[in-house]
Amino acid sequence: MDKYAEISVFLSVVDEGSFSAAARKQEMTPSAVSKLIARLEQRLSVRLFERIAGTIRLTQEGERFREAGMHVVRAMVDAEDAVHLRAADISGVVRIHTALTTAKYLIAPRLPLLMDRHPRLRLDFVLGTERADFIRQGLDVAIHSGQPTELTLVGRPLMLRPWVIAAAPSYLERFGSPAEPQELRHHRCLNFTIRTQWNNWTFQDGSDVKAVDIPRHIGANQGELLRTLALQGLGIVRLAHFNIAADLQAGRLVPLLTQFHRQSEEDRFYLLYPGGRSLAPRVRAVVDFLAEQLAQDAPQPA
Repeated sequence: MDKYAEISVFLSVVDEGSFSAAARKQEMTPSAVSKLIARLEQRLSVRLFERIAGTIRLTQEGERFREAGMHVVRAMVDAEDAVHLRAADISGVVRIHTALTTAKYLIAPRLPLLMDRHPRLRLDFVLGTERADFIRQGLDVAIHSGQPTELTLVGRPLMLRPWVIAAAPSYLERFGSPAEPQELRHHRCLNFTIRTQWNNWTFQDGSDVKAVDIPRHIGANQGELLRTLALQGLGIVRLAHFNIAADLQAGRLVPLLTQFHRQSEEDRFYLLYPGGRSLAPRVRAVVDFLAEQLAQDAPQPA
């Protein structure tokens, strides 16, 4: 068996979660799959899986091999698609999961270009702030912050998402501006009601990172509503820069505590899609487009 076929079997084991399920997918016997993985581990001189009480999980070396193997598979798929499929031929529905603000401010302004490239493509957006459930929701692609924890998903890093603390001029005229993060405890603040790291307002004070327990005056599970509440002068809000960039430029919102701004790698967007198998051309077209448009240094659309 050639090395590409070995990688395909290995990725099937990762994707399916067991040797027997991978064997059925690859039309092999479980013993043949087990022997192939054993030979692969022997050739690489590492253990790719931990076998514990009838279950398997990737070792650190196995995780690195999975990532490298996915690059090989994607390269092979891209090479075949380049020969067999023109952009105009790509068709079908792609279901995308992300937050409302991400879809509205980052993806929607770029969609005319995608639809011009692939006029027969159709998109269905599934909006929500919860983590994507690919199987239950029938998803093809998702965009969320933070690396995926699921072994069945590939996570391609995209742009960082800077956060801004801001308030409307009417609020600041009435209640004043906080000079230090701790003063937020005495202000009316707007925050998320969902359980998320977005509720943690952290600040950089010299070499120290400090978190402030923020009192929630009004809460919501969508950033777009928090933006509207802030524009009404109802409190101080912490939102992604792309969410309120136009408001900051127009003076409808005023940035606060900028000297304590902290940028964390946890705020990086990731493009998520199923791994361990070849992507359909319609999904590959969307994945490549979003990765291109939301690259790590991608400028914000006007």
